[in-house]
Amino acid sequence: MDIFEESVYEYQDCRGQYQQPLGVASRAIPNSAMTASSYFVKREPYMARLYDPASAWTPKIQNAYEWLQIDLGRQYIVTKLHTQGRRGSDEYVSEFFLEYSDDGRTWRQYTNRFGIAEMFVGNDNDSDEKRITLIYPIIARYVRFNPQRWNMVISLRVDVTGCPYQPVTSSFAGAGYIEYDLSQQEIQTVEDLLELRFKTNFPHGVMFYASGNQGDFLVLQMSRGYLNVSIDLGSTQKDSGVTEVTAGSLLDDDQWHDVIIRRDHRKLKIVVDRLVNEVETNGLFYRLDLDKFIDVGGVQHFMQDGIKVKYNFNGCIQNVNFNGGKLLADSQATTLNPSIKIYNEVGTYCGTSAATPITFPSLASYIQFTATSSTGIQAQMEFRTHDRDGLLIYHPMSTDGSGLKVIIDENGFISYSIVSTSQQLIEDVVRNNDVTRASNSFADGLWHTLYIEVTKTKVNCTVDRNVKVSDRSLDIIPGTTYYIGGHELFNGFRGCMRNIYVAGRIQDLDKVFESAAVNKGADVGTCAIRDSEMFGVSFLTAAYQVSCMMFKLYSDIEGLETATIDPDGSGPLAPFKVSCDKEADTGQIITYVGHDSQDWVTIDGYQDPGSYVRLIKYSTDDMKGLEEVIERADTCRQYIEYQCNNSKLLAPVGGDNVDKYVRSYGWWVGRTYQPMYYWGGAAPGSGKCSCGLEEKGCVGSSSTCNCDAGLNEQMSDKGYLVHKEYLPVMELRFGDTGTLTDTKVAKHKLDPLECRGDNLFDNTVTFNMPDANLEFPTFDAKNAGDIWFQFKTTATDGVMVHCIGDTDFIEIRLFQSDTVQFRYDVGNGVSVLPFKAPAPLNDDQWHTVHMEKNRKQAYLKIDDFTEVVNNEDSDLIRLLDLKSPLSIGSLVDYNDGYVGCIRGLRVNGILMDMASKLRGTEVYGVIEGCIGKCASNPCFNGGTCREGYYRYTCDCSYTPWRGWNCGREVGVNLKTNYMVRYEFDETQGLSATDFQYATIGFSTKMKQGILMQIRSVEYPDYISVELNNNGGVKVVFDVGFQREEVNTPNINVDFANTQVHVATIRRSDRGRRVFVQVDNYPPVDHTFPVSEQSDTILDKPKYLYVGNNDTSNTNSGFEGCIYRMQVDNIFPLKRAFQDPQPSYLKLMPEGAVKEDMCGFEEVTASPEPIKTRPIRGELQNVTYPHAPPQELSQEEKIIIGVSLSFFFVLVIIILVFVFRSRFEGGDYETEEAIGAEFADDADTAVVLNQTGLPNMTTKFEYFM
Repeated sequence: MDIFEESVYEYQDCRGQYQQPLGVASRAIPNSAMTASSYFVKREPYMARLYDPASAWTPKIQNAYEWLQIDLGRQYIVTKLHTQGRRGSDEYVSEFFLEYSDDGRTWRQYTNRFGIAEMFVGNDNDSDEKRITLIYPIIARYVRFNPQRWNMVISLRVDVTGCPYQPVTSSFAGAGYIEYDLSQQEIQTVEDLLELRFKTNFPHGVMFYASGNQGDFLVLQMSRGYLNVSIDLGSTQKDSGVTEVTAGSLLDDDQWHDVIIRRDHRKLKIVVDRLVNEVETNGLFYRLDLDKFIDVGGVQHFMQDGIKVKYNFNGCIQNVNFNGGKLLADSQATTLNPSIKIYNEVGTYCGTSAATPITFPSLASYIQFTATSSTGIQAQMEFRTHDRDGLLIYHPMSTDGSGLKVIIDENGFISYSIVSTSQQLIEDVVRNNDVTRASNSFADGLWHTLYIEVTKTKVNCTVDRNVKVSDRSLDIIPGTTYYIGGHELFNGFRGCMRNIYVAGRIQDLDKVFESAAVNKGADVGTCAIRDSEMFGVSFLTAAYQVSCMMFKLYSDIEGLETATIDPDGSGPLAPFKVSCDKEADTGQIITYVGHDSQDWVTIDGYQDPGSYVRLIKYSTDDMKGLEEVIERADTCRQYIEYQCNNSKLLAPVGGDNVDKYVRSYGWWVGRTYQPMYYWGGAAPGSGKCSCGLEEKGCVGSSSTCNCDAGLNEQMSDKGYLVHKEYLPVMELRFGDTGTLTDTKVAKHKLDPLECRGDNLFDNTVTFNMPDANLEFPTFDAKNAGDIWFQFKTTATDGVMVHCIGDTDFIEIRLFQSDTVQFRYDVGNGVSVLPFKAPAPLNDDQWHTVHMEKNRKQAYLKIDDFTEVVNNEDSDLIRLLDLKSPLSIGSLVDYNDGYVGCIRGLRVNGILMDMASKLRGTEVYGVIEGCIGKCASNPCFNGGTCREGYYRYTCDCSYTPWRGWNCGREVGVNLKTNYMVRYEFDETQGLSATDFQYATIGFSTKMKQGILMQIRSVEYPDYISVELNNNGGVKVVFDVGFQREEVNTPNINVDFANTQVHVATIRRSDRGRRVFVQVDNYPPVDHTFPVSEQSDTILDKPKYLYVGNNDTSNTNSGFEGCIYRMQVDNIFPLKRAFQDPQPSYLKLMPEGAVKEDMCGFEEVTASPEPIKTRPIRGELQNVTYPHAPPQELSQEEKIIIGVSLSFFFVLVIIILVFVFRSRFEGGDYETEEAIGAEFADDADTAVVLNQTGLPNMTTKFEYFM
């Protein structure tokens, strides 16, 4: 397969057979999760469900800015889109954009391989389903359909297909990284696939690094907001195999970015957010040889091939899948593989949040904030632009003519000027001194951080790491207004900003339209500047793929192909030709880097050791490009062969005239420029050929190589050089080939460098019992310590962390649903550091807690809110002395427990593996994962489960059922003169003019009666559902155009058979179409032949009747049981029997109509087994000194002995008494009649008997 060919890409975790519709059509996604920019009544967003015959979503305004949004409830891999128009209306959407988001606030458009918004082709009629497969799937929780072209009006029904996204996350703070040792499992590939996601707000950092001993490497690193991908499949001294590609831009925007890197031999394809770079790797090799390390998130040191930056990655990485291996999942396994090591701080969560950007599209755009500060003028922001000479900040002071102005000047530098109230002028310029910069201007399209503070004694202006501080006396009186991005007196700023602080407080850019700010033309939520619109900067795109993996990924040619790769894309390394192949059995990409010495070359007349020099010229002159290919390869190797006739190869050299550093006649030189005294098939430092390491040995008496036997016949030594840290072969040196007139001769052959592979590219538990906990080693915070975790709960209170000593303790608890308290005692009394959130924290969403305690202060930060701090009294500083295990989930005595989920627990930077404590055993009240009670769907019949984690409740409000699990039918048993009347008003539903849906369950033996009737009072209109004379169901309409009757098909089934049935009625197309079905029998689907102008509306409905109405003959009513009744969102029977009974419901005759379950039994969920905490002994403080028990005194021993003797004697006496009573009870005494054996019959025997019974009068009975 040609990796350069455009084809649908499937993630390893979401192959076709695992893809399923995500719940729009099936109604698994609730109505509340479907929202829109606007909508008509009866065209609400929740009606936009695929296949829904009733309606569709239609916005009020018909323009290209309307959208339909779906909250999928969690992150999914979205692979397909499904659209329909509104059936029977000729209304449909023909073209649309797709947007997606993880948080519902920051949206991104789906773009094609060129970075341009993809215009999807939708429907061409109102009924057929259009299925669209995304070339590259997206990972999102929220999706938006943005119609661009439509027929008639916008009408849309949708669904999406995909797979649940299972994130495995590692977060890095710039010091930690994960290392995978490949020394025992070297990787050699010609095809590679690397998938990962990342987010960061830092522009620099090594994200992924893989290397081999032969010099192959694969590097992913952030540099100035770009993703630089470097790969080296093999280099020689002259021809570098390093290929560098720059992909994406502005990737430090704190958003998730998807990276797919595919290599097939020398074809390399790098896809970042669907933006495609295709190159061919440099050098002659196509195999990636990796046998050293793979590092994720950083490296131990930066003096390694391919690394251009001096920072480790700071951010989050998810789901690193490399050639089928799930690297992050392996690193988070309970039993860590010895070959995997985690250095420093690596978390399993992602605590960063995306900053909302704002775009200033024109010179007239600006934002005005009102803020005050008593200490001076202070502002901070992040900005990016390509324009120069634009205003960033303007702050007028209280005196005319005084103020602060900060601009980007004509040189792209940051220039500020201050005019004090005494008209003193201060000016200065901050230049970009970054040595890695592509430009010395700040107008380079990258994000920069500006901070300026002006006080009465100091001016501090800092841009990135460029600082200008001036100490001076200033007369300033700060004003109250800050203009950001523009002002009518100055040239405006064109570009983007985020994280704006004014007067020391961050400004919520999501609320700039409210009264706190004045917005003049700025666009919130996006950063939409284009390079072509800006001044003086253009960006290049690589003309070739960066590796064989990317090349082969889109190639439909099997086998070996010639390609040109550019390892650094548009970087300084030149592209070069390679050959790319893909192994059929393993799918591994092989990169071959060719050179000028692949054919046989004869050597003759070079006698001195190493006198013959052959410099290998690879297909690239840039060694760095070839090194890039090698370093990014899993493994690399190179076949080498030497044929000789009485010409030695690695035999030791003797003689006084020979350089003492020359060890043999021949050797080769790799990219380390060291002489290598071993041959193909042998190991470095062995000084042998492959035969010298084999059991049979070499020819003759030689212990090194066959050629070293000195025989006057043709011999050869050959094999693969496999240690890629030395590859490729850059130079060959030979000797001992005599003169041109003797028989000594040799020849050599070196195959292309062959590199295989290309590596270019959660610990959660649930506490479901309030006295459950997990225990970890004592919290060590004698000098300082911190705890970090995330929680998700619906509980209002609970202790999440607790640890105690003799008197000291720490405690983190959730208090009254919106407050997190850090309580502690370091010997000077209990201190409480609370943080009260602006919204409840028990909203069943993840929240972050970071607590730190050191000698000087206590620190608590929740989510991204401003931290709260308690400064300790410097005179009362004492170390925190704790002794108990660290209890997670409750107090150490199991009280005041927390119920909910906790993940990513880190103590002093070390991840506490909570899940490992649960595997292979059962822990009371704690389970792995975040699984609540609602996960088992305990609520029946559409009831909503309210999570409680150790319990649940079912909300049956919007179902016709009631009961604990919504499993109890609500019905009414009616006689012919009984009825239920529901009166509509403006506050009770169906005050509109039509109904769309109704279900009615019934059981009867009489073929008559009204099941449901809706009637108007002002007009003679009504809609009635009744039993007909055939035992079927009929629906009668008299709503204005004429009286119509729709009957269920006559299928010889009498529904008046005392069995339970359910009738379903649906109306659509503004009432012109009716669907009626009973149970699963064939339905009737009838469309009235009336025009669109006809009156099909039930005008002003007043009453809904059940069983009968107040105009019918009382003997013609329904007799039987009616249940499960629903009319749109109204449940008449359920409301009729609620306590107290609503005033708009009447049961007639009063007191006679009773609730009935119509023969059904209530369905309940199986009760969970009662759990009790296992009994454990008293907590013992093992830190106390252990004192052995004292020996008993003589008197104590005598007392104990006498007491025990008395006890034993007493026991013996009791036993004797019990056994004696037992034996006496065993004697058998009969009460049989004496003398009965002499009687002639039974009657006589009764008379003659002598028993122990009381005396009885003897009587005779005679029969006459």
